[in-house]
Amino acid sequence: MNERQKLYERARQTYVNLLNRMALRYDDSYQYVISDRVSYECTKIEDIFRPMWGIAPFLKDESLVVTVDGEKMSAAAFINKIMLEGTSPDSPKRFDRNVTKETTTNFANQSVTEIAAYLCAVYFAREQLWDVLTKAEQDTISTWVLKWVFEAIRDSWQNNHYWYPIYCIEILTQLGYDCSEVDKEVQAGYDFLETLYYANGWYSDGELGRFDYYEAWAHHTYTLLWILIANKNRPDYEAKSAVYRKRSEEYLKYFAHYFDSDGGMAAYGRSIGYRFAAVAPFALAVMTGCDIDPGLCKSIVLKNINYFYDNSIPTEDGCFPVGYLYSTPGFGEGYASDGAISCYTEGFLCFLAGEDEPLWTAECSKLPIEEGNYILRNTLEELQTMIAGDDKKNGVTLYNNALHYYQNECFGHRFNDMAGAYSKFAYNSRSGFGLSVADLVSSDNMISLYSPDGTMVSHRKRILDGQIVDGVMISRHIPFSNDPGTYIKTWLIPLADGWHARIQKVVLAQSYKVNEGGFAIGVRDDSYKMNNNVLTYKNYISKVETVATCDFYYIIATTQPGMHLLSPQALYPAYMTKDLDKGEYIFASAFYFTTDGKEEKSPEIVIDGNTVTVKQGDNVRVINVL
Repeated sequence: MNERQKLYERARQTYVNLLNRMALRYDDSYQYVISDRVSYECTKIEDIFRPMWGIAPFLKDESLVVTVDGEKMSAAAFINKIMLEGTSPDSPKRFDRNVTKETTTNFANQSVTEIAAYLCAVYFAREQLWDVLTKAEQDTISTWVLKWVFEAIRDSWQNNHYWYPIYCIEILTQLGYDCSEVDKEVQAGYDFLETLYYANGWYSDGELGRFDYYEAWAHHTYTLLWILIANKNRPDYEAKSAVYRKRSEEYLKYFAHYFDSDGGMAAYGRSIGYRFAAVAPFALAVMTGCDIDPGLCKSIVLKNINYFYDNSIPTEDGCFPVGYLYSTPGFGEGYASDGAISCYTEGFLCFLAGEDEPLWTAECSKLPIEEGNYILRNTLEELQTMIAGDDKKNGVTLYNNALHYYQNECFGHRFNDMAGAYSKFAYNSRSGFGLSVADLVSSDNMISLYSPDGTMVSHRKRILDGQIVDGVMISRHIPFSNDPGTYIKTWLIPLADGWHARIQKVVLAQSYKVNEGGFAIGVRDDSYKMNNNVLTYKNYISKVETVATCDFYYIIATTQPGMHLLSPQALYPAYMTKDLDKGEYIFASAFYFTTDGKEEKSPEIVIDGNTVTVKQGDNVRVINVL
């Protein structure tokens, strides 16, 4: 059995589990616990349709059967049954049976998001999902879908959601239905989606200016999927396709550096519960003829999808849970119901490529991290991140000098703990990160201020200015909006052998405690060791060494159980001060993280007035803390 066949079997079993779970939940008596805040009705629709993104290649498989009310039926027959029951005018299971005037817009946008996955499956598995229906049945489905697609395209949410009604209209048109009455709105949708493109392969997701995990599985997946689905006779087809290919070529060649040798990645931002959806564009890039190494794409697809199968704790019914590697609903945003996370099936679009196509016939290439160490600035100058890889020491580290979610004056908007998801100084493929809860702030790779009574704790949220100068990441942020005289200026210096340095100039307009943490280590048993400023667990070591212009002490802190990306429990080393008076303070720290069990020599750090010198071997950095 070759690698494609092994992965196919894993994916097929996932579909068996998802479809059987769906059949049990399809009964009206089932009560969803983790629901989409947009709509309870949409929660059920998400559960039904999200798995369909990658299901088309499996629908010819006779072993993919579903148990419905004690009877076996093919997956395709089950999907057709649901569609007819959900769209027939007098059906008690009609999808929009409880939609009111007040909920129309939300229902239209979210339901069409899900129906797009179904219609993409129809496009690639037309024989199983469409041609077997009578003309009357096809018309029943299309009439219902067109109603809500037209509603959605006319009042779309201002981000990547425009792709969903566009896909629906494109496919319905090819099925013979007249969608010309929304031609103007469709063109406006294409025009808007173009405004999300910046440069060098990078898009931003809509009105909040986000650059995150969405980048791969939304913008590049959907543009490349468009090349496969769109009418090849469109006057602009070749021109659009060429543009989309070029952008993905630029982006994916850089994005490949995010992946560790075991397939894990430096995950950050929202919707990380969609997991291996992030590798969908690598497969699609090969299928659409992008100038990219098919062996590299094959390696990333195989490694990343298998990473989740090999490391995850599944639900009792064998599905991937809300979370990342285990069930942690706290990592699910308000729009991520437990059915919605099966958007990860976008990763299974790789099976649209047959065994004899380049994606699978190519020899696996080494990932960038397997070729040697690197540290690269983001190809988009405005996006102040750097990506580093060191397979022997600690995998992939994303150094972060930006707060993507909180920019553009949208500081009041947040999904869960977005400071934790977007704003830490570093995100690592083997360390993961912790999110905060009401009574416990997770300051791993974060600096925080505590009010003297402990009732307020800051996150690194609003950056007032940021730049990267000669490889040093410089930023300034205000911890508390109600105390603008208090600010923190940071100089972050990536170093070698698992180290990086952070210099903090902390200006206090009133009394606070200062707390700053290093890399978290997820634990699965109690064999870890804590020694002042060093945390050790198996071959994992996390360490912080600090010099400062005031007194401080070291602690080993913990994240809230169930609120760490990789493990239900995680700890990290940190320093903490007592209450500090109003004034200026300097903290200069070296942070170390490795998975090879070896403690490397610490960098030398000296504070001399307003000058901080960081020395590691021949690498000497002198920072004027002004």
